[in-house]
Amino acid sequence: MADNQKSIKAGSRKPKKRIGLLLFVIVLILAGSAYAAINRPWEPKSKVVATETLVAGPIEQLLAVNGRIAAKTSVTVRSAVSAQAMSVAFDEGQAVKAGDILIELDASLAQAQAEQAKAALESQQVKQRQADAAAQRARALGENTSRSTLEDAELSLAGAVNETARLQAALEQANRQVAQYTIRAPISGIVLTRQVDEGQLVDTQTQLFVIADTSELVVETDVDEVYSSRVSAGLKALLKPVGASVAQHGTVTFAAPTVDSSTGGRAIKIAFDEPVELPVGLTVNANVIVDAFEGVLSVPRSAIVTEGADSHVLVIENGLAVSRAIAFNDWPAERVVVTEGLTAGDVVITDPAGITVGDMVAAS
Repeated sequence: MADNQKSIKAGSRKPKKRIGLLLFVIVLILAGSAYAAINRPWEPKSKVVATETLVAGPIEQLLAVNGRIAAKTSVTVRSAVSAQAMSVAFDEGQAVKAGDILIELDASLAQAQAEQAKAALESQQVKQRQADAAAQRARALGENTSRSTLEDAELSLAGAVNETARLQAALEQANRQVAQYTIRAPISGIVLTRQVDEGQLVDTQTQLFVIADTSELVVETDVDEVYSSRVSAGLKALLKPVGASVAQHGTVTFAAPTVDSSTGGRAIKIAFDEPVELPVGLTVNANVIVDAFEGVLSVPRSAIVTEGADSHVLVIENGLAVSRAIAFNDWPAERVVVTEGLTAGDVVITDPAGITVGDMVAAS
Protein backbone atom coordinates (compact mmCIF):
# COMPACT_ATOMS: atom_id res chain seq x y z
CA MET A 1 0.00 0.00 0.00
CA ALA A 2 2.84 2.42 0.90
CA ASP A 3 4.66 1.58 -2.36
CA ASN A 4 1.56 2.47 -4.40
CA GLN A 5 1.28 5.89 -2.69
CA LYS A 6 4.97 6.67 -3.45
CA SER A 7 4.43 5.81 -7.10
CA ILE A 8 1.41 8.10 -7.32
CA LYS A 9 3.33 11.05 -5.76
CA ALA A 10 6.34 10.60 -8.05
CA GLY A 11 4.09 10.41 -11.10
CA SER A 12 2.28 13.60 -10.09
CA ARG A 13 5.55 15.64 -9.92
CA LYS A 14 6.65 14.86 -13.51
CA PRO A 15 3.72 16.65 -15.24
CA LYS A 16 4.34 19.75 -13.11
CA LYS A 17 8.02 19.90 -14.20
CA ARG A 18 7.03 19.52 -17.86
CA ILE A 19 4.50 22.37 -17.58
CA GLY A 20 7.10 24.70 -15.95
CA LEU A 21 9.68 23.95 -18.65
CA LEU A 22 7.09 24.53 -21.35
CA LEU A 23 6.14 27.92 -19.85
CA PHE A 24 9.83 28.94 -19.67
CA VAL A 25 10.34 28.05 -23.34
CA ILE A 26 7.26 30.03 -24.30
CA VAL A 27 8.54 33.09 -22.38
CA LEU A 28 11.90 32.86 -24.18
CA ILE A 29 10.18 32.62 -27.55
CA LEU A 30 7.98 35.65 -26.82
CA ALA A 31 10.97 37.70 -25.57
CA GLY A 32 13.00 36.82 -28.66
CA SER A 33 10.12 37.70 -30.93
CA ALA A 34 9.66 41.07 -29.20
CA TYR A 35 13.41 41.86 -29.50
CA ALA A 36 13.41 40.90 -33.18
CA ALA A 37 10.30 42.97 -33.87
CA ILE A 38 11.78 46.03 -32.22
CA ASN A 39 15.47 45.86 -33.20
CA ARG A 40 15.21 43.94 -36.50
CA PRO A 41 18.83 42.63 -36.24
CA TRP A 42 18.80 41.37 -39.83
CA GLU A 43 18.59 44.95 -41.11
CA PRO A 44 21.72 47.26 -41.30
CA LYS A 45 21.80 49.86 -38.52
CA SER A 46 22.80 53.56 -38.67
CA LYS A 47 25.75 54.70 -36.57
CA VAL A 48 24.73 57.35 -34.10
CA VAL A 49 27.08 60.35 -34.37
CA ALA A 50 27.46 63.79 -32.80
CA THR A 51 26.45 66.51 -35.25
CA GLU A 52 26.00 70.25 -35.59
CA THR A 53 23.62 72.05 -37.91
CA LEU A 54 25.36 75.07 -39.41
CA VAL A 55 23.91 78.51 -38.78
CA ALA A 56 25.55 81.77 -39.84
CA GLY A 57 26.52 83.96 -36.89
CA PRO A 58 29.26 86.06 -35.29
CA ILE A 59 32.63 84.67 -34.31
CA GLU A 60 35.81 86.15 -32.87
CA GLN A 61 39.34 85.03 -33.57
CA LEU A 62 41.08 84.82 -30.22
CA LEU A 63 44.77 84.35 -29.58
CA ALA A 64 45.18 82.58 -26.24
CA VAL A 65 48.39 83.24 -24.33
CA ASN A 66 49.54 83.05 -20.72
CA GLY A 67 51.18 86.05 -19.11
CA ARG A 68 52.04 87.45 -15.72
CA ILE A 69 51.06 90.52 -13.76
CA ALA A 70 53.70 93.26 -13.79
CA ALA A 71 53.82 96.87 -12.72
CA LYS A 72 53.68 99.38 -15.53
CA THR A 73 56.61 101.18 -13.89
CA SER A 74 59.32 99.42 -11.89
CA VAL A 75 62.91 100.30 -11.04
CA THR A 76 65.88 98.17 -10.05
CA VAL A 77 67.96 100.03 -7.46
CA ARG A 78 71.76 99.66 -7.52
CA SER A 79 74.58 101.53 -5.84
CA ALA A 80 76.80 103.97 -7.72
CA VAL A 81 79.68 103.18 -5.33
CA SER A 82 81.14 100.18 -3.54
CA ALA A 83 80.88 100.24 0.25
CA GLN A 84 79.49 98.46 3.30
CA ALA A 85 75.78 98.83 4.09
CA MET A 86 75.48 100.48 7.49
CA SER A 87 71.66 100.50 7.65
CA VAL A 88 68.77 99.21 5.52
CA ALA A 89 65.45 100.94 6.10
CA PHE A 90 62.80 98.96 4.16
CA ASP A 91 61.80 95.36 3.58
CA GLU A 92 59.82 93.53 0.92
CA GLY A 93 56.18 94.51 0.70
CA GLN A 94 56.62 97.90 2.34
CA ALA A 95 55.54 101.13 0.66
CA VAL A 96 58.12 103.82 -0.04
CA LYS A 97 57.92 107.37 -1.32
CA ALA A 98 60.25 108.94 -3.84
CA GLY A 99 63.25 110.31 -1.94
CA ASP A 100 62.98 108.00 1.07
CA ILE A 101 66.35 106.74 2.32
CA LEU A 102 66.68 103.04 1.52
CA ILE A 103 70.29 102.36 2.50
CA GLU A 104 73.06 104.24 4.27
CA LEU A 105 76.51 103.12 3.11
CA ASP A 106 79.78 103.66 4.94
CA ALA A 107 80.78 107.11 3.65
CA SER A 108 83.67 107.81 6.06
CA LEU A 109 86.32 107.94 3.34
CA ALA A 110 84.22 110.11 1.07
CA GLN A 111 83.37 112.43 3.94
CA ALA A 112 87.08 112.80 4.82
CA GLN A 113 87.80 113.71 1.21
CA ALA A 114 84.98 116.26 1.31
CA GLU A 115 86.41 117.80 4.49
CA GLN A 116 89.81 118.07 2.84
CA ALA A 117 88.25 119.75 -0.17
CA LYS A 118 86.40 122.16 2.11
CA ALA A 119 89.60 123.07 4.01
CA ALA A 120 91.50 123.62 0.78
CA LEU A 121 88.74 125.90 -0.47
CA GLU A 122 88.68 127.93 2.73
CA SER A 123 92.48 128.35 2.61
CA GLN A 124 92.30 129.45 -0.98
CA GLN A 125 89.53 131.91 -0.20
CA VAL A 126 91.89 133.58 2.29
CA LYS A 127 94.56 133.80 -0.41
CA GLN A 128 92.04 135.28 -2.82
CA ARG A 129 91.09 137.95 -0.33
CA GLN A 130 94.78 138.79 0.16
CA ALA A 131 95.31 139.00 -3.59
CA ASP A 132 92.24 141.19 -3.94
CA ALA A 133 93.52 143.54 -1.23
CA ALA A 134 96.95 143.78 -2.91
CA ALA A 135 95.35 144.56 -6.25
CA GLN A 136 93.17 147.28 -4.69
CA ARG A 137 96.21 148.93 -3.08
CA ALA A 138 98.09 148.91 -6.37
CA ARG A 139 95.14 150.53 -8.11
CA ALA A 140 94.82 153.13 -5.34
CA LEU A 141 98.42 154.25 -5.73
CA GLY A 142 97.76 155.09 -9.34
CA GLU A 143 100.77 156.65 -11.01
CA ASN A 144 102.87 155.97 -7.93
CA THR A 145 102.74 152.26 -8.78
CA SER A 146 104.79 150.86 -11.57
CA ARG A 147 103.00 149.26 -14.47
CA SER A 148 104.66 145.90 -13.76
CA THR A 149 103.63 145.95 -10.10
CA LEU A 150 99.99 146.62 -11.02
CA GLU A 151 99.99 143.86 -13.64
CA ASP A 152 101.49 141.38 -11.15
CA ALA A 153 98.79 142.23 -8.60
CA GLU A 154 96.03 141.84 -11.19
CA LEU A 155 97.44 138.53 -12.40
CA SER A 156 97.76 137.22 -8.85
CA LEU A 157 94.14 138.12 -8.18
CA ALA A 158 92.94 136.47 -11.39
CA GLY A 159 94.91 133.32 -10.53
CA ALA A 160 93.46 133.30 -7.03
CA VAL A 161 89.91 133.65 -8.39
CA ASN A 162 90.45 130.76 -10.81
CA GLU A 163 91.94 128.54 -8.12
CA THR A 164 89.04 129.33 -5.79
CA ALA A 165 86.58 128.35 -8.50
CA ARG A 166 88.44 125.08 -9.11
CA LEU A 167 88.44 124.18 -5.43
CA GLN A 168 84.75 125.15 -5.16
CA ALA A 169 83.97 122.70 -7.95
CA ALA A 170 86.11 120.04 -6.26
CA LEU A 171 84.16 120.50 -3.02
CA GLU A 172 80.84 120.22 -4.83
CA GLN A 173 82.04 117.03 -6.51
CA ALA A 174 83.17 115.64 -3.17
CA ASN A 175 79.78 116.46 -1.63
CA ARG A 176 78.02 114.75 -4.53
CA GLN A 177 80.22 111.75 -3.94
CA VAL A 178 79.21 111.70 -0.28
CA ALA A 179 75.53 111.88 -1.32
CA GLN A 180 75.95 108.69 -3.37
CA TYR A 181 76.51 106.78 -0.15
CA THR A 182 72.90 107.54 0.79
CA ILE A 183 70.66 105.50 -1.53
CA ARG A 184 67.15 106.90 -1.94
CA ALA A 185 63.97 105.56 -3.54
CA PRO A 186 63.77 106.82 -7.14
CA ILE A 187 59.98 106.40 -7.31
CA SER A 188 57.03 105.88 -4.99
CA GLY A 189 55.78 102.31 -4.85
CA ILE A 190 56.09 98.92 -3.19
CA VAL A 191 59.34 97.08 -2.49
CA LEU A 192 59.06 93.89 -4.53
CA THR A 193 62.47 92.46 -3.68
CA ARG A 194 65.30 93.32 -1.28
CA GLN A 195 68.68 91.67 -1.69
CA VAL A 196 70.86 93.52 0.81
CA ASP A 197 71.33 93.31 4.57
CA GLU A 198 73.14 95.49 7.10
CA GLY A 199 76.87 94.86 7.09
CA GLN A 200 76.87 93.52 3.53
CA LEU A 201 79.48 94.82 1.11
CA VAL A 202 77.75 96.04 -2.03
CA ASP A 203 79.14 97.12 -5.38
CA THR A 204 77.81 98.75 -8.50
CA GLN A 205 76.57 95.41 -9.88
CA THR A 206 74.59 94.36 -6.82
CA GLN A 207 70.81 94.50 -7.24
CA LEU A 208 69.66 96.04 -3.97
CA PHE A 209 65.93 96.66 -4.38
CA VAL A 210 63.19 96.36 -6.98
CA ILE A 211 60.51 99.00 -6.45
CA ALA A 212 57.29 99.01 -8.46
CA ASP A 213 54.42 101.45 -8.80
CA THR A 214 51.53 98.98 -8.41
CA SER A 215 48.83 101.58 -9.03
CA GLU A 216 48.94 100.60 -12.71
CA LEU A 217 49.27 96.90 -13.51
CA VAL A 218 49.74 95.23 -16.89
CA VAL A 219 49.98 91.69 -18.20
CA GLU A 220 53.32 90.91 -19.80
CA THR A 221 53.51 88.03 -22.26
CA ASP A 222 54.77 87.19 -25.71
CA VAL A 223 53.18 85.97 -28.93
CA ASP A 224 54.60 83.25 -31.15
CA GLU A 225 56.17 84.72 -34.26
CA VAL A 226 53.73 82.75 -36.43
CA TYR A 227 50.89 85.00 -35.23
CA SER A 228 52.87 88.06 -34.16
CA SER A 229 51.98 90.11 -37.25
CA ARG A 230 48.30 89.94 -36.27
CA VAL A 231 48.89 91.65 -32.90
CA SER A 232 49.16 95.41 -32.50
CA ALA A 233 48.53 98.08 -29.88
CA GLY A 234 44.84 98.88 -29.43
CA LEU A 235 43.47 95.34 -29.75
CA LYS A 236 41.01 94.31 -27.06
CA ALA A 237 41.59 91.32 -24.80
CA LEU A 238 39.90 89.24 -22.12
CA LEU A 239 42.05 88.76 -19.03
CA LYS A 240 41.39 86.05 -16.48
CA PRO A 241 43.82 85.92 -13.54
CA VAL A 242 44.37 82.50 -12.00
CA GLY A 243 41.71 81.91 -9.36
CA ALA A 244 39.26 84.42 -10.85
CA SER A 245 35.90 83.23 -12.10
CA VAL A 246 35.15 86.19 -14.37
CA ALA A 247 37.37 87.58 -17.14
CA GLN A 248 38.13 91.29 -17.22
CA HIS A 249 38.52 93.55 -20.22
CA GLY A 250 41.90 94.82 -21.30
CA THR A 251 43.70 96.57 -24.15
CA VAL A 252 47.04 95.84 -25.80
CA THR A 253 49.18 98.88 -25.01
CA PHE A 254 52.55 97.71 -26.32
CA ALA A 255 53.78 95.36 -29.03
CA ALA A 256 57.55 95.04 -29.41
CA PRO A 257 58.88 96.17 -32.80
CA THR A 258 61.07 93.07 -33.01
CA VAL A 259 60.82 89.32 -32.46
CA ASP A 260 63.23 87.82 -29.97
CA SER A 261 65.43 85.53 -32.07
CA SER A 262 66.25 83.32 -29.08
CA THR A 263 62.62 82.58 -28.14
CA GLY A 264 60.73 83.28 -31.36
CA GLY A 265 58.29 85.46 -29.42
CA ARG A 266 57.13 89.04 -29.75
CA ALA A 267 56.70 90.76 -26.39
CA ILE A 268 53.39 92.50 -25.69
CA LYS A 269 51.80 94.28 -22.73
CA ILE A 270 48.09 94.34 -21.98
CA ALA A 271 46.60 96.92 -19.61
CA PHE A 272 43.42 96.38 -17.59
CA ASP A 273 40.59 98.70 -18.63
CA GLU A 274 39.57 99.02 -14.97
CA PRO A 275 41.99 99.29 -12.02
CA VAL A 276 42.76 95.98 -10.28
CA GLU A 277 44.62 94.90 -7.17
CA LEU A 278 46.62 91.77 -7.91
CA PRO A 279 50.02 90.48 -6.79
CA VAL A 280 52.88 91.04 -9.20
CA GLY A 281 53.88 87.78 -10.87
CA LEU A 282 50.38 86.22 -10.83
CA THR A 283 49.59 84.11 -13.91
CA VAL A 284 46.89 85.50 -16.22
CA ASN A 285 45.12 83.72 -19.07
CA ALA A 286 44.77 86.28 -21.85
CA ASN A 287 42.62 86.01 -24.98
CA VAL A 288 43.54 88.71 -27.45
CA ILE A 289 40.74 89.46 -29.92
CA VAL A 290 42.64 89.75 -33.20
CA ASP A 291 39.57 89.80 -35.48
CA ALA A 292 35.77 89.58 -35.41
CA PHE A 293 33.34 88.35 -38.08
CA GLU A 294 29.57 88.70 -38.53
CA GLY A 295 27.28 86.30 -40.37
CA VAL A 296 29.84 83.57 -41.08
CA LEU A 297 29.78 79.78 -40.87
CA SER A 298 32.09 78.06 -38.43
CA VAL A 299 32.76 74.46 -37.47
CA PRO A 300 34.63 72.79 -34.62
CA ARG A 301 38.22 72.05 -35.52
CA SER A 302 37.55 68.44 -34.47
CA ALA A 303 35.19 68.05 -37.45
CA ILE A 304 37.91 68.77 -40.03
CA VAL A 305 39.90 65.94 -41.63
CA THR A 306 43.10 67.11 -43.33
CA GLU A 307 44.95 64.89 -45.77
CA GLY A 308 48.00 66.55 -47.23
CA ALA A 309 46.98 69.96 -48.54
CA ASP A 310 43.27 69.11 -48.73
CA SER A 311 40.68 69.31 -45.97
CA HIS A 312 37.13 68.00 -45.76
CA VAL A 313 34.30 67.36 -43.35
CA LEU A 314 31.64 64.66 -43.25
CA VAL A 315 28.02 65.77 -43.57
CA ILE A 316 24.81 63.76 -43.37
CA GLU A 317 22.83 63.53 -46.62
CA ASN A 318 19.86 61.15 -46.84
CA GLY A 319 21.12 59.21 -43.84
CA LEU A 320 24.61 58.67 -45.29
CA ALA A 321 28.02 60.15 -44.44
CA VAL A 322 29.17 62.27 -47.36
CA SER A 323 32.56 63.98 -47.77
CA ARG A 324 32.55 67.72 -48.44
CA ALA A 325 35.78 69.53 -49.37
CA ILE A 326 36.16 72.86 -47.54
CA ALA A 327 38.41 75.86 -47.25
CA PHE A 328 38.74 77.60 -43.90
CA ASN A 329 40.53 80.41 -42.15
CA ASP A 330 43.13 78.50 -40.15
CA TRP A 331 43.59 79.83 -36.62
CA PRO A 332 44.64 78.20 -33.33
CA ALA A 333 41.15 77.97 -31.84
CA GLU A 334 38.48 75.36 -31.15
CA ARG A 335 36.31 76.78 -33.95
CA VAL A 336 37.37 78.00 -37.39
CA VAL A 337 35.63 80.12 -40.03
CA VAL A 338 34.64 78.15 -43.15
CA THR A 339 35.10 80.15 -46.35
CA GLU A 340 34.12 77.53 -48.97
CA GLY A 341 32.33 74.19 -49.22
CA LEU A 342 29.46 74.46 -46.74
CA THR A 343 26.14 76.26 -46.53
CA ALA A 344 23.76 77.11 -43.72
CA GLY A 345 21.65 74.09 -42.76
CA ASP A 346 24.32 71.47 -43.49
CA VAL A 347 24.53 68.82 -40.77
CA VAL A 348 28.21 68.31 -39.99
CA ILE A 349 29.56 65.31 -38.10
CA THR A 350 31.65 66.88 -35.33
CA ASP A 351 33.65 63.72 -34.53
CA PRO A 352 34.34 61.81 -37.76
CA ALA A 353 36.68 59.25 -36.14
CA GLY A 354 35.58 55.75 -37.11
CA ILE A 355 33.15 57.01 -39.79
CA THR A 356 33.82 56.38 -43.48
CA VAL A 357 32.13 57.85 -46.51
CA GLY A 358 28.93 55.95 -47.29
CA ASP A 359 28.24 54.77 -43.75
CA MET A 360 24.65 54.94 -42.57
CA VAL A 361 24.58 57.54 -39.85
CA ALA A 362 22.05 59.24 -37.64
CA ALA A 363 22.36 62.37 -35.53
CA SER A 364 22.47 61.76 -31.81
